[in-house]
Amino acid sequence: MKLALRELKFYKFKYVLVTLILFLLAFLVLFISALAQGLAKENVSGVEAWSQEYFVISEGVDDSLTQSNIEEQIEGITDEGHSIEFSADSLITPDSTTDVIFTNTDESIVPQADEGRLPENSDEILLNYKLTDEGYSIGDTVELKDTDVTFEITGFTDDIMYSHTSMAYVTDDGMDRLERTSIAAVALSENTSDISDDINDIKDVKMVSEADIKQAIPSYQAEQQPLNLMIVFLFIISAIVLSAFFYVITIQKSSQIGILKAIGTKNSELVKVILIQVMLITLIGVVLSVVIMFVLNNVIPVSMPFYLNTSLMVIASGLFLVVALLGAILSLVRIIKIDPLDAIGGE
Repeated sequence: MKLALRELKFYKFKYVLVTLILFLLAFLVLFISALAQGLAKENVSGVEAWSQEYFVISEGVDDSLTQSNIEEQIEGITDEGHSIEFSADSLITPDSTTDVIFTNTDESIVPQADEGRLPENSDEILLNYKLTDEGYSIGDTVELKDTDVTFEITGFTDDIMYSHTSMAYVTDDGMDRLERTSIAAVALSENTSDISDDINDIKDVKMVSEADIKQAIPSYQAEQQPLNLMIVFLFIISAIVLSAFFYVITIQKSSQIGILKAIGTKNSELVKVILIQVMLITLIGVVLSVVIMFVLNNVIPVSMPFYLNTSLMVIASGLFLVVALLGAILSLVRIIKIDPLDAIGGE
C-alpha cells in the first residue's frame, strides 16, 4: 500500500492525467446513460405511472394507446378495471403552443402530485412538471388552442409523458369538456383466467401487458437501441484505452520493477501495487463523475431529457471498476514476465 501511494505521489502529474481521462470516460458513459433514461421516461413514464400490469385495448392498432378506442365495448370491460380516456390537444403558452395528452384521474391509477394537489373539479388540471419551463405555475389558467375551454392548474407531477408528449390529468367531468375524447384502454392490475375469458368473449379488443404498450411506442425502441449500443461501445473503448495507458506506464517502470524483484519483492506484491493504483485512480475518477452528474441534475433545464437512475449509476460505476481491472491485466502479465537482470540492464 505504501509503495503504491508513494509512486502515485512521485509521478502525480502522470497519474492525474490518467485519472482525468478516466473521469471523462466515466462521465461520458453516465451522461449518455442519463440521456437514454431521460428519453425513455419521455416515452413511457406516463404508462409506468399507472402501475398496472395489463391493458385492454382495440385490436389492429399495433398496441398504440393513441389509436385505440374501445367506447363501444366499454360496458363489458369496466367491471374488470379502470377506464383510461385520451384526448390530444394543445395548450396556449405565452410564446407558442404545446401539445398535451389529456387523460382522466382515477384514485387507483393516477400518480400523486409532486407539487400542489390533484384536480377535484371539472375546471382543474394537473400538469407535467416539464411545463413549468413554459412559464406555468400553480393557480395559473391554461387555455386550449382554438377553443374557449380553460383549466386552473392545481399541481404538477414529474414523469407523466407518452411518446415525448406531456400528459395532463383532469377529472371525468373535465374530460367531458374536451372534444375528440376516446376511451383508449382499461387498466387491469392482474390477469386471471376468468378475466382473460371475459375479455376474449368481447369483439375487437385484446389484452396486452405494460411492456407491450411501451414497446409499441415507435420512438422508444428507435432511441434506446442506438444509445444502449453506444454505451456498450464506450465501455469497450474505455477498456482498450485504460489497457494501453497502464501497459505503457508499466513498460516505463520496467527497470524499477526489475530492481524490486532483484532485492526480493515477490510478484504478488508488485501485482498488489498495480491493483491498488488502478482501484484508487478508478474510484477517484468515477466518484468525481458521479458528483458532477448530481450537480448537473440540479441545474439542468427541466425541458431536457435527463434522468438519474441511482441503481443504473451504481451498476455503471461498478462496471467501470471491472473495466479498469480488465484493462490492467496486460500490465499484470508484463510485471510477471519482467526478468530482473534484463530490466536492470536496460533491455
